[in-house]
Amino acid sequence: MLKDLYKVIAPSKSTLINPLNSFKLHDAQFRNFLIVHLMLNYGLRVGELMLLTVNSIKKSLQGKTYSLIIVNTEDEFDNRKRKPNIKNDHSHRVLELQERDYQFLNIYMTQIRTKNPSEILFTSLKAPYSALSYSSISKIFDKINDVLKNIVPAYFDVGAYDSIEKLTPHVCRHTWAYMMLSYSFKKYAIDENLRYPTHDFIHNALDKAKEDLRSMGGWSPTSEMPSYYGKRFIVERANHSNLARIIDKSINIE
Repeated sequence: MLKDLYKVIAPSKSTLINPLNSFKLHDAQFRNFLIVHLMLNYGLRVGELMLLTVNSIKKSLQGKTYSLIIVNTEDEFDNRKRKPNIKNDHSHRVLELQERDYQFLNIYMTQIRTKNPSEILFTSLKAPYSALSYSSISKIFDKINDVLKNIVPAYFDVGAYDSIEKLTPHVCRHTWAYMMLSYSFKKYAIDENLRYPTHDFIHNALDKAKEDLRSMGGWSPTSEMPSYYGKRFIVERANHSNLARIIDKSINIE
């Protein structure tokens, strides 16, 4: 599903037009690609994405690491009626950016929004360069959703338990959270040499993975969301184990 989504949002190039991208102008294609890409890869809430400014993207003094700063901001050009805010104190955080994503953002800032006086990162591309609102971002996702649903309707099949009802910013964060938890769990399992994991070791690895998720996702210590994803992960593992047991039993019977 992610591969097909990226086929839809990939910006056209001068020598190669992407017929799946429903946004006509290249600048809009690149901006909208970045919006979806950041949400999918860094777990941003839509409000946090709306708060990003040109000063949110930093590199280290030695230029070897790159960061995305998630904080509240005050911008004189931000005239949105429904202004975004950081959800809680724990949502203020610094996310390390992949160098490629830093370069993407740098291209956007230096080549696409050159005439834009606003510090808000994601705005309209025409004067007066209004900061994107919740409804503006929802409309972007709606257009992408329509194309994805048209080319691969199976992803929206209500008869499938792993289908989606609609592509939204929340679905991006949900997808990121599950992928992050799964990756962290496997990493900690390997670190602890869990070739034959016991119950306690599995939960130790999962607890560490949930803390990674809590920190990266900006959840408070009292939030149940990391545990929600952890519970789903445990249930999936249990189901896989049960199916493996049934298969082994069937082989022995035969």
